[in-house]
Parts: sequence; structure tokens; C-alpha cells
Amino acid sequence: MTRTVALLALVLSTVLGGAESGRAAGLESGAEHPTDWVSPVPLPSVVRAFDLPEQDWHAGHRGVDLSALPGEPLRAPARGTVRFAGTVAGKPVVSLVIDGWVVSMENADAAVQQGDEVHAGHTVGHVSDPAHCAEGCVHVGVRPVDDPTGYVDPLDFFSRGDVILLPEAQAPDELPPLPPDSGRSGAGAWGGHSNGRIPAVALCSVSSAPGHLLRCDAARAFDELSAAFRQRFGHPISVTDSYRDYDTQVILKRRKGRMAATPGTSNHGWGLAVDLGSGINRFGTPAHTWMRENAPRYGWVHPSWARQSGSLPEAWHWEFAGQTSK
Repeated sequence: MTRTVALLALVLSTVLGGAESGRAAGLESGAEHPTDWVSPVPLPSVVRAFDLPEQDWHAGHRGVDLSALPGEPLRAPARGTVRFAGTVAGKPVVSLVIDGWVVSMENADAAVQQGDEVHAGHTVGHVSDPAHCAEGCVHVGVRPVDDPTGYVDPLDFFSRGDVILLPEAQAPDELPPLPPDSGRSGAGAWGGHSNGRIPAVALCSVSSAPGHLLRCDAARAFDELSAAFRQRFGHPISVTDSYRDYDTQVILKRRKGRMAATPGTSNHGWGLAVDLGSGINRFGTPAHTWMRENAPRYGWVHPSWARQSGSLPEAWHWEFAGQTSK
């Protein structure tokens, strides 16, 4: 390692955090870390995964690189405070303090200042040009605020992969009646609005998933569904995507190509569709089975095209078809 590289590593470790010497403490702190943060960019792919080295001086990767193109807005994962907004060793960086954790984003042109209060989904910066990697990405790191070398895997904070089952005795006492299963899509035009251009006044926050918006009746129904899910599994439903405005649809089309809907046609653009984690995102899990059996009671359906035997299987995609009578 040259002296210049060594100095860069030391500066980054001081400002943003380092690695192995705090690994045990970081993992211990992470035992009860949040798991419902909003991803800094919508629907990212992992360009390079978390890879903590065995020793502090070894090569490794103390965070994750998430696909994102220059100019894309970067969102605060949850309510917090801006810790740093500036340049470290020539690289633009934004870091936040959230519930005892430091979240750093690099290369990120700041749209906030040190000390600013932010909320889930708040734009804190934009992906720099050039980005962190040649193919377009942002580097995200997470560590305990009191441990500058205790990095942990950021992906654990943004979605739930594991499902914890509670005893049947703790399941909801009574659920709404189950309507006939038509398998139809629930998303579509309403209120005279255009796809992805629905005014904020016509949408409501999802209380159980901070930072996400839906049509107000869909948001209320989802919160009721999530409360029932929490009684059964011990935590609310993790939401990875909800209302998707037109600008975000454009970003995703640029980044994902044919895998993303043409801007102005996404089902998410109606505020009536969600993408979910918490194990619901995998066919055959207890959580996914529970959703298939119970979500329609609250007006949420898994459209036939998204089912395992459908034309475009997406275990995670659910749509609001309308509230049932109780």
C-alpha cells in the first residue's frame, strides 16, 4: 500500500468509519437494528456486496454498492440528522445519524447541510458524476455511531429476509371475511389524475412503512393488513416500493432498461401497488402463503400475472383492489 492510499484509508476511517477492530461490537449492536429503512435509491441492484475483511488492514468492502446513475436523487432511509456533507479525500460524501447508526453515501453531491433534520424519503443528495463505480452506483455504509470501525451489512437494514413465526395463540383473534379470488389487477386510473403525477394532497403516508405513499384508502387498508401480519409474525410488513412518481419511473427505465415499465405506465404510478419484503417476496414462504390467504380480506390482491404460474412472476408485487366489508 502506498503512503497516499494509506492516508486516504485513514481519513475515510476517521470520518466515515473503518473495519475489523470494531466488528464484534458492530454485529452485537446490529442484533436489534432497524429493518424497515427506505433504500437510498429505488429498487437498486447490488453491484458489489458487503465483504468485511478478517483484519483491519486487509482489503475488503465495508459497505454495499447499489446501482444508481449520475443525477439520481438519494433518499434518507429514516428520520435523522445530517452528520457530514462535503468532501473526503476528494470524494463527495453525505452521512446521517439515524437511531444510533451512521449511514454514509459516497459519491454523493449533498443537497443538505450538517445539522439538518431529515425524514424518511427526504432527498439528501444526488449521485455524483462520475459515480462511485464506472457502471453507475452509490456506496452505502452503516456503522454504530459510537464505533467508527464497526461496519455491518447495510442490506439488513433495508428489508427483512427472515420470517419469525409467533405461536398460533398470538395470531389475530378475528379476520375480515375472505372475498372471492378474481386474481384481477387492482391498479388503474382514478380521480382524473395521470400516472405518476398524482398530487401529494391526494395521497397518504403509510404509517406502518415510513416514507411510502399510497392512495388514502389503500394506505389505511395496508396499515390494517400490516397490523394483522405483525400479530402473526412479530413485525410489520417491510415495503420496498409504493407510489412511484413519473420522474422515478424515468430513472428506473434508464437504469433497468426493458426490465422496467415505460414511464407513465407503471402500476406503481397510481398509488395502488406495493413491492414487499418480510419473506413475502419469495414464493412458498410462510409469509407469502399467509398473504395469499389473508391479504384479500383487506382489499389487497396478488394479481394473476404476478403469481408463480403467471406471465411475469413477482412474489413481491401486490395491488389494492378495494376494501372489503367487515
